[in-house]
Amino acid sequence: MGEQDFALNMGLSEEERRDLERMIGEFRQARPYVEPDMASVQKQIDAINKRMAHLTNMFLIIDRRMKPLYEIMRLTFEKSEILNERIDTILEALRKGEPL
Repeated sequence: MGEQDFALNMGLSEEERRDLERMIGEFRQARPYVEPDMASVQKQIDAINKRMAHLTNMFLIIDRRMKPLYEIMRLTFEKSEILNERIDTILEALRKGEPL
């Protein structure tokens, strides 16, 4: 319990630490262990599986939409780089007094 005491003492006064330890003890006593009902556990597993399938489907939809967006952003960046090079060339020609 040494590590736990250290964690509880950080930033807490002695009275706050005692109150917290008392509340934790009461909480542990108020919740006796109950053997889980296998039917309810199976229902929870089924619900989690359905939710996971739904979230996976959402993720795949988002992924399909992100690929074209990424490509648009990449092409936009590439275009801006080309335009910057052209602007730099024009500015350099103007500085040197060369005809455009």
